[in-house]
Amino acid sequence: MSVIFNISRLRHLGKSGNSVFSQFLPQCKLLFFKTLCTEKSQRESTIISAVEPGNVDIEYSELSHQYFNPSHSGHGVLVLQPYIKWGANKKRNTTPQLQLSEAEALIQTLPNWRVIESMCISLMSLKKKKLLGKGNLELLKNKVKSNYNITAVFVSVNLLRPVQITELKELLDVPIYDRYSIVIQIFRAHARTSEAKLQVALAELPYIWKKLNWTTEDSGGKINLAESRKMVLHARESKLRNALIKLKEHRKLIRSNRTMMNIPTVAIVGYTNVGKTCLIKALTGDESLTPENKLFATLDITVHGGILPCKLKCLYIDTIGFIQDIPDGLMEPFIATFEDAMIADVIVHVYDASHPDKEAQLLHVRNTLTNIMTELEINNKPIIEVANKCDVAPENSVPEDVLAISAINSTGIDLLRREIERKILEATNRRAVKIRVRSGSTAASWLYKETTVKFAEADPNNPQYSLLSIIATDLQLLRFRQFLSE
Repeated sequence: MSVIFNISRLRHLGKSGNSVFSQFLPQCKLLFFKTLCTEKSQRESTIISAVEPGNVDIEYSELSHQYFNPSHSGHGVLVLQPYIKWGANKKRNTTPQLQLSEAEALIQTLPNWRVIESMCISLMSLKKKKLLGKGNLELLKNKVKSNYNITAVFVSVNLLRPVQITELKELLDVPIYDRYSIVIQIFRAHARTSEAKLQVALAELPYIWKKLNWTTEDSGGKINLAESRKMVLHARESKLRNALIKLKEHRKLIRSNRTMMNIPTVAIVGYTNVGKTCLIKALTGDESLTPENKLFATLDITVHGGILPCKLKCLYIDTIGFIQDIPDGLMEPFIATFEDAMIADVIVHVYDASHPDKEAQLLHVRNTLTNIMTELEINNKPIIEVANKCDVAPENSVPEDVLAISAINSTGIDLLRREIERKILEATNRRAVKIRVRSGSTAASWLYKETTVKFAEADPNNPQYSLLSIIATDLQLLRFRQFLSE
């Protein structure tokens, strides 16, 4: 059923038209609300049906279990951090020990997983069939066999080839994980909404494809990817891609609604676990937010209302954190939610000033932001760089041109609010204007409703008038002039 009213015709009916309009308005609102709810429900059911366990093909479940080795009871883990000691592939913006610390943090983020032992091993290459040399393999074997608490080994590299996993598993007789598979485990543990679960499900597929193709390559073509498995993966991917299209449409609608509301947006981005949610809590005063000290605590885009010093309302967008040394395929499904952040009016890039590996983290986030904005064809986006945790950072470690804050004790938050305000007013073409109107007039009511009134004061020359200091766009000022001329 559809109900269409020509509002202009009803207006011409005069009082009778107004009564008709008033009579049907509640039904129209109810119908409109039900339509929106139905569309929202249909979008959500499309996404949910793609990721619910009961709707996942059994063959795909077996593939996923084979390559990700999920463990609900957890593991005691030996963390191994290989590193290239010299040559073109040597990492020069960090150290093996700092990389090892991040690898340990990944394990500690997983429920019921714990680090039993950890070690760094220098290599000439990451491409050897057994990954390690004879001496290091023997050392690793002795560590695992002599400690019954070690039930898994995490090799902190992007991707291990299937032959490397097979060789290490046969030698050590415990499950072997690489960074991609561990991050997927974390994503699975933290995904709460249907949108997050969809993106995690999509992120699994490139890993399985890569491992299956490598199995064929490493066997010299003797082991071929079964046609049935190809069909399983293609069917799964097609289903998820269709759901992702629905998700993108849904997020586009949400962004469109925000645009219609004419409320400025501020995206908070940064490396994982640098205090983004804690910063939003400090900026908004929202006590319901519960920041967590773990990697990838936030997988969903969440939006939180705030008020700037000039009383202008704004929306703060919390985002998933970045991390180094994971393949592009792992983060590609999350681009749909990153779009929300990238098209915000202002981006706040927050980093942990106390972290020993902050330079590498900063470089990684800057490069990733540049790549995403290039892909989305976004130019000249205002970015504010903020050094968080300055209260525990080494003295003089924050450059003078970077704003130093502590989100947890609100140091520097007022300065940050003012800088965000300045950037927002500039980016959205808003400006401060003082307008004289009769107190209690329809003109005054219009300004209070349609613009941001910073403060009002009585006109010293005529107490029947007020001087309103407002924040408005040129379009709002034009509409105000049109309102006065009606």
